[in-house]
Amino acid sequence: MPLCLALFFARTLFIGYRYLFFVVLAPCLLYSVYVLFRRGFEWPILKKLFLPALVLLFFLAHFSLLSNVVKESMNIALIVYFVVSSKLYYADDKCDAFLKWIVRLTMFAGCLAVVRFALSIVGIPFLLSTAIFEGDKFSLVNDSNFYSLFFIISIILSAKLFVNNQISKAEHLVVNIVAVINIVAGMSRRAYILYVSVVALMALLVMLKRYDFKFSLLSNLSIIFVICIFGAFALFGTNYFYTPDMSTDQKVRYYKMYSLVDNDISYNEFDFKQQRKYYTKQELGDTTNLFYNGDLQTCGVEAWDVYRSPHDCIQFGLVEDEFGNRVIRVARGCSNGYWQVHYKGRPIVYHKDVTYKISFTYRVIEGKQNPFLVGWQLELHDQPQTIEPIDSVWNRCTVSYKFKEDRMNPHTFLNSLQSGSTIEVKDISMICDDTIGLPRYVDQLPDSVIHKYFSKDTINYLTRQRVNRWRYALELWQTRYNTKQKIFGQGFKYLEWYGEKFYGNPDRHDFPHNPIISSFLYSGIIGGVVYIIFLIMSLWLYWKKRQQLGIFFIMYLCCMFFSMFSGSSHFSFPLFAFLSFLPFWEYKNDLNAEKVNVTQG
Repeated sequence: MPLCLALFFARTLFIGYRYLFFVVLAPCLLYSVYVLFRRGFEWPILKKLFLPALVLLFFLAHFSLLSNVVKESMNIALIVYFVVSSKLYYADDKCDAFLKWIVRLTMFAGCLAVVRFALSIVGIPFLLSTAIFEGDKFSLVNDSNFYSLFFIISIILSAKLFVNNQISKAEHLVVNIVAVINIVAGMSRRAYILYVSVVALMALLVMLKRYDFKFSLLSNLSIIFVICIFGAFALFGTNYFYTPDMSTDQKVRYYKMYSLVDNDISYNEFDFKQQRKYYTKQELGDTTNLFYNGDLQTCGVEAWDVYRSPHDCIQFGLVEDEFGNRVIRVARGCSNGYWQVHYKGRPIVYHKDVTYKISFTYRVIEGKQNPFLVGWQLELHDQPQTIEPIDSVWNRCTVSYKFKEDRMNPHTFLNSLQSGSTIEVKDISMICDDTIGLPRYVDQLPDSVIHKYFSKDTINYLTRQRVNRWRYALELWQTRYNTKQKIFGQGFKYLEWYGEKFYGNPDRHDFPHNPIISSFLYSGIIGGVVYIIFLIMSLWLYWKKRQQLGIFFIMYLCCMFFSMFSGSSHFSFPLFAFLSFLPFWEYKNDLNAEKVNVTQG
């Protein structure tokens, strides 16, 4: 049972654990049925779990898609099953076994991520990558935030187990090394904040002489010091070895090492930051193609690439059309990447109130008509396409956008190509309507101006994407909800509205990234208030039982921190949902124990 429960949660960390979970679940279910008929089974009394049951009711009552109902119902049923049938939250051997499995499963996945990344650096493909990996960055899954959260939890659990002599010093050290590497390389800003908070709390507890976390604290600080030295070499040491004549493969290797220590840098910016001094300034007219190598005839796919990780199912290359002209052919299989044709040429400056227009010629070899999005990676993806047929095969696509603020080289061109699609692209161009001679490229800007683009006063990278989604929830509430819907909700229609607002595609669902806001959208004021009361009660019951449930209380707080910025609903992160039910079940057990004592007395 401890392994089965750990695998159930670790599915969020690594898809491969999903298959192991179902293998281990089968004997657990059979044993539970045996216990049910052999010893009898006391099901929970609904009135004592009234609040969690009410939250479940409001959540399930507003689903409109059958597939989502089945998926979420199965998740919730498994969570309830584990809560009811296991006693893992008591301070006994089963609890320690469960915690050890969480740590060890996390450590194995972390080692797998490091090995996969190391192999990609030297150009060796990782076998079975498309079957068991879906992440397009360092992490093994798409959501790098919840991925990093598991490593923070493993640091906390390993410290607790080490202090209680449940794991060796060597295992504890390995867990910390793997965890810190994955947290840093995962590039989750929430993980950075929470990790620093955990280390600071450890230091405080050591100073107060509450717990003997000295070795845990020392090992974490030492690992961070080593990574900082590595980062300093990547930042400054590579300048002595970098030359503009390097091959693209060498530049990418430098970038991958560089990206471990910088969250917002891109390969373009790194590459051209080094090469700025080799560019010559030139005057440009208002019809100049800002995209380098748009015709593809002379330099092939130079300045064009796929924004992907090595395990993505993307085919990208240069072919010839029926007229002998060079075209980019890109096909998407089963991957989850977004920028299937990504511009990586000379970095472009986009100015406020200036309209930029992208146009290109394309034809669909396989898939639906226009199976892609075109534009820039901005806060709001309201960039409609204009399609003009050239002949029976080729089409001309145009996208225009007036920038609402200054931008420096956001990701651009073609993204969200549908799975199973193959297209060919040529004659790519971008022009702008600037008539006063503003700088067109990053290398034409002084260092002081470049620094301004990334200053906190200009762009808030930490909160702007979340705040925009929270504001849009208020806009939906005011414009698309009548009085009845504000009270009882409108189901999960908001997922399509978010996809249309932020990606220009209602089929690509998005959400506020806050389960409290989501609860108000799908179940109205009644459901939202019930959910808030549920969270407050969970915190209150955890605080009352902090001596018995202390380690789970800490895990619950960590999960809550991440869910409030990344979760689509309360049940989108199974570990958070499970931990939120534990104090209610413990409260029920306490009431039963009090009744037994009164009866015996």
